[in-house]
Amino acid sequence: MKSIQYTKKFANELSNWYRENKRDLPFRKTSDPYKIFVSELMLQQTQVDTVIPYYLKFIERFPDVYALASAPVDEVLKLWEGLGYYRRARYIYDTAQMIVDEYQGVFPNQLKDIESLKGVGRYTARAIHSIAFNQPSAAVDGNVMRVMSRVMLYEKDIAKTKHMKEIESYVNNLIIHEVPSDFTQAMMELGAIICTKNPRCEICPVNKYCFAYKQKEQNNYPKKSKLKAKTHEHFMVMIVRFTDQYLMIQRPKHGLLANMYEFPQFNTKDLSEAKALFNEQFNTKIVDETKVFSIEHVFTHKVWHLSIYEVSLESYEGLPLISLDNFPYAISKAHLKIIDLIKK
Repeated sequence: MKSIQYTKKFANELSNWYRENKRDLPFRKTSDPYKIFVSELMLQQTQVDTVIPYYLKFIERFPDVYALASAPVDEVLKLWEGLGYYRRARYIYDTAQMIVDEYQGVFPNQLKDIESLKGVGRYTARAIHSIAFNQPSAAVDGNVMRVMSRVMLYEKDIAKTKHMKEIESYVNNLIIHEVPSDFTQAMMELGAIICTKNPRCEICPVNKYCFAYKQKEQNNYPKKSKLKAKTHEHFMVMIVRFTDQYLMIQRPKHGLLANMYEFPQFNTKDLSEAKALFNEQFNTKIVDETKVFSIEHVFTHKVWHLSIYEVSLESYEGLPLISLDNFPYAISKAHLKIIDLIKK
């Protein structure tokens, strides 16, 4: 690992580049820590272009913690529908209630208090602290790790937490700058649009400080261990339609996709077993079934393989059938795919 020379020049030149070239993003037009908090959680593992329309609708409906804390959770999840990683929506909701109850509606400005909020890890806390409160807290995410590993020829595995903290301590030396907020966002921006997986080193504003660029080694960094293989799960999904209404059920209040709605889904590859489980759960009998299609849905650590059947029942009496038009509750992303295919 090599040390950056002229750290103050590096920080100044990078920050100046950011101010002149930064993307016009809605969450960069505010210093409201609540709005920055919402944007940071939305941006976790999600592309910026995907986040923007969700962020705008969310802030329009919930402009402050009071509006969010007083809303029903189902409405919050519905606004999040399609964005994925729904646990983030519940974290934002729980945090709004915590800020109202414990901080009298004022977003905390101390790093240790920000770290205590739900869904806020080490990076997110420091990003909020730096961007919203203009504090010299080094926010190190995947983009920043990639930048720094190239600049410094960092040979260690960046997937390990102890190595992330090592790079974070180095960024703390760089962030001593008159506008820490600009420097923090400049590092993120550099990693997002210039120092990408396939870096555009020729137009990098700080390439003269980058040891990987000087040695033409930029494509060999960062060093990162292979991710664990995803687990695979197989499900049978039963589509029950009666006139223009469908059978939709709510998932448990805890665990994966908590509180989301979906078609009846059974964790088995055996159709006979799935039919028996359906008949037992809904106190009726499947009399006919037709396989209509199969889909895959990928999570961070697992893949769902879904076999979708349209089924006819002996009786539809007493089933919670509902129209999918203007459905008031959030539907899991995998089952939104199914609905799209049904409509086609």
